[in-house]
Amino acid sequence: MQESPFDAVAAYRRSLSPEDRDRLPRYAALIDALAESEVACRLLGEAPSGQRNPMLVLAALHFAARAGDEVLAPLYATIATIEPSIFARYTVDRLEKTPSLVRDQLHRMTQTNEPGRSAVLVSVLRELRARGVRDVHLVDVGTSMGLNLYPDLYRINVSGSRDPAALHADYLTPHGTEGNPARIHQRIGIDPNPLTPDSIDDVRWLEACLWPEEPARIERLHALVEEMRAWPPATRLAGTALERIDEAVALCTPGATPVIFHSWVAAYFSIDEQARWRERVMDHVATGATWVFLEHPDYVRGMAPPADRLSSPRPGGSQVVVAESFRQPAPWGWAHPHGRWIALASPPSDDIVRTVVR
Repeated sequence: MQESPFDAVAAYRRSLSPEDRDRLPRYAALIDALAESEVACRLLGEAPSGQRNPMLVLAALHFAARAGDEVLAPLYATIATIEPSIFARYTVDRLEKTPSLVRDQLHRMTQTNEPGRSAVLVSVLRELRARGVRDVHLVDVGTSMGLNLYPDLYRINVSGSRDPAALHADYLTPHGTEGNPARIHQRIGIDPNPLTPDSIDDVRWLEACLWPEEPARIERLHALVEEMRAWPPATRLAGTALERIDEAVALCTPGATPVIFHSWVAAYFSIDEQARWRERVMDHVATGATWVFLEHPDYVRGMAPPADRLSSPRPGGSQVVVAESFRQPAPWGWAHPHGRWIALASPPSDDIVRTVVR
């Protein structure tokens, strides 16, 4: 399969879902301004082919602001009140005058370790337990710092209580698979550049990968970084998904089901890599593993995502797909890319489970 030429303008314009554009007017304005900037488009094209993601440029600018850049720091500090067009204009002007602010960070990777995605994973793990999968060996691909290796340990606020380390959820209809998820025996993360909570630079980069218009996410990251130091140990394998997946599955505890999970990771593979990834993972599914992914089907065509009889209930949703042991991938529903809301219709049941995670 042949890759299409890289189009930086299109990459910028499609980098926020319609829902997120409405929620994040300043970042939406900035994205549009970056798409019109020759400097910004050239910088995005200079990133490694697998990292030509506008979120890398946004993170580099946020990183500079949090590091005290004389122009960006006050802009980002007042982002909640500044006019979107003014924020965008001054930020892009600073970038065009000092492109090194971004260029010096292009060696990094977009590693938004969004724990809200664990709400999707734990919903699937609860359903798997209901189907008889009680013991799991979890493999998180694109693990970053590993926050999504602990879906069973997250707390969920449902009544307005104030817990910065918890996911904040409203259940719109009764949860179809209440109770504990399958027990996780081992936690294995794969990432070309695994991060650690003990590294100040790693934590600062994760902060920068979050969106400054959502300060609660940054607060939650700080709380979780403190908590995860007391959580069960996890193994982090440095390397690409294709390089390390066989080893990760081979580490499985006898009697446990390997569950291979990724969310907005395969979208950054080439079409050929996506096809090879599907083939490799399905080899493991054929021997008893389960594959769970949250990706937008338009961006993972190389993986041949299954057709879904239900469309996303909100614009810009990502598809939840599960290939249970010895079965082909099946659509289980849709979710916000960061797990803010979930709409599952797990086969063979037609019951819709809807969750909103803020």
